[in-house]
Amino acid sequence: MVRGPTRPLGGYMSRTNQLGAGDVHPRVDRARRGWTNGVALCAVVSLVGCASPTAPAVSAGTPDAGHGTVAAPPAQTPEASSLAEGDAETVESGVTGDATGGDGATGTTTFTDDELTAQGCALNRPAVGYRAGTSASSPTSASEPLIPCFSPTGFGGQESSIGIAHDGTVFLAPAYSPNGNGLARTSDYGKTWTQIVPGGHGRVQPFLYLDPATDRVLFATSTLNAPDAGSATGFDLSVSADEGATWNTQLIAPDVRDWIKLYAGPAVTSTTQGYPNAIYASAPSPISTPDTVIFPAPSYQAVYQSLNGGATWTEVSMGALTLVPSTAASSGITSSTTCPSSEWIIYGDGLVGPDGTVYIGLRLCTTVGVAISKDEGQNWDVVTVPGSSLPAFTGLLSPVTTNNLLVSEPLALDATGNLYVIWNDENGALRLSITSDRGKTWSAGANPIVISAPGVTSTIESAIAVRAPGTVAIAYYGSTDGTQYNGYVAESLDALDPEPVFSSAIVNDPSDPLFSNGFDNNYLLTIGFGDLDELVQVKYAPGGDIWATFVKEMCVNTVTSNCTWDYAAHANSVFQGAAGRLVHQAVMDDDAGEGGVLSSTDAEVP
Repeated sequence: MVRGPTRPLGGYMSRTNQLGAGDVHPRVDRARRGWTNGVALCAVVSLVGCASPTAPAVSAGTPDAGHGTVAAPPAQTPEASSLAEGDAETVESGVTGDATGGDGATGTTTFTDDELTAQGCALNRPAVGYRAGTSASSPTSASEPLIPCFSPTGFGGQESSIGIAHDGTVFLAPAYSPNGNGLARTSDYGKTWTQIVPGGHGRVQPFLYLDPATDRVLFATSTLNAPDAGSATGFDLSVSADEGATWNTQLIAPDVRDWIKLYAGPAVTSTTQGYPNAIYASAPSPISTPDTVIFPAPSYQAVYQSLNGGATWTEVSMGALTLVPSTAASSGITSSTTCPSSEWIIYGDGLVGPDGTVYIGLRLCTTVGVAISKDEGQNWDVVTVPGSSLPAFTGLLSPVTTNNLLVSEPLALDATGNLYVIWNDENGALRLSITSDRGKTWSAGANPIVISAPGVTSTIESAIAVRAPGTVAIAYYGSTDGTQYNGYVAESLDALDPEPVFSSAIVNDPSDPLFSNGFDNNYLLTIGFGDLDELVQVKYAPGGDIWATFVKEMCVNTVTSNCTWDYAAHANSVFQGAAGRLVHQAVMDDDAGEGGVLSSTDAEVP
């Protein structure tokens, strides 16, 4: 957000292709593992994230810090700002490995160990198990065999969001190169990444959303410091209905400047036009951070709705969601004890339930809240998660000195109405609470459970996704020593239990941490046009693999003279975008013998 301006024999598979009643898996050769995919002024007092200056052209064969070789962009590729409307520029990143065939989301694809290694998978580091608890988690057996994979994109990045199409194509944003600001795409499980540059986008507050119902891709960036933005406020939004081949770009939400989120789902009473879902965009107005030096203080959370696939937008909330702590306290949403006037209210990401109910998670001062609307964003109820506690916001420099002020990606909702809420508490533990009645009661009462891995003493940022009731995935940055931070991804098949079991892995090579000398959001360098790191995301692919977003710090402590890659050749980026992944291993049925069917002992996913 802008601050102002021993593994079992068998194969690996995704969970949607696990056996249900009456189903039989395809045969998988035991010699192989079967995988299925089935602002103008930037001041530290305002903490405005500004666009990086134009980088010089990359030279051919630039080494990508041990993560492959970044190929030079085509010599005559136009700059992003010169692209015609509807066109998109593509640049290969050069993460090594050949493309893999397969039928994407619906079939069974097999790979050799070498192929899996080329995808960045660590076959020698399977997931380990732990059981969540009220005060801490404890080791136990893993409930399922999972293998971690890690795929750097080769492009500059910052806080990353992800979308996965039905055919298994993965989009990750942002992706920066000398050719422009855009997103990265892989169609071969992260072995190679291609940059897509819709054109005209800056580097402030990027956000990507892919509607899982239609595969429509939406990519938004703030107009703050954007090319040719002038005095315009709001967000540049590019929309693609063909997986990034063509784009339509427009300016939306003129009363906001940062921290936008996008999500979609059924409308309740409105009639959609040429598109099945209502799409929502929400962001703080006029800006997120309580800064009165450059901008007025935050006033309300603006919620916009599109009923035609993102072509036109209407503001629907009309100031119903306050960002003023004293107003929240006086209205009874919270108390002045937990929400003094010096505190901070800031919303995170949202989602839409199958009945059209809209949910948005938020930092409600020192507690976690959920805003709920049953009428497409016009009226809202805000509930507090019992037992939730967040680090205190004490002033404009708090983000520099204190992690986990934001509740960026806190929500997931399953098909039966269970709402899962995740957050990093004031002590650095990762916690979970669940409600099945829209916040009237909560699974853990006033004692939300710890779901971070044993031995992890510090977690930063977090996200949750749901596959089926009780089957959830989580992602977060974690550290066992407070210095080195890695990317953790875990899955639970019994998250509705009081003490669920998680199967967890560090997705990156632990000997090469994502942050080697302490976690750094890069807030201090916003005055020097720095990118920010304020969120992770986790998503299930249609075939059941779990994908998560991280960044790899390529310049230690974001010092540009201390980089492990060519800073200029990577569009003046201190971070590299990356994806982590967990893949399911299917246990072979020993009674079936060589070439036997996959065992039906794996948990069924409806």
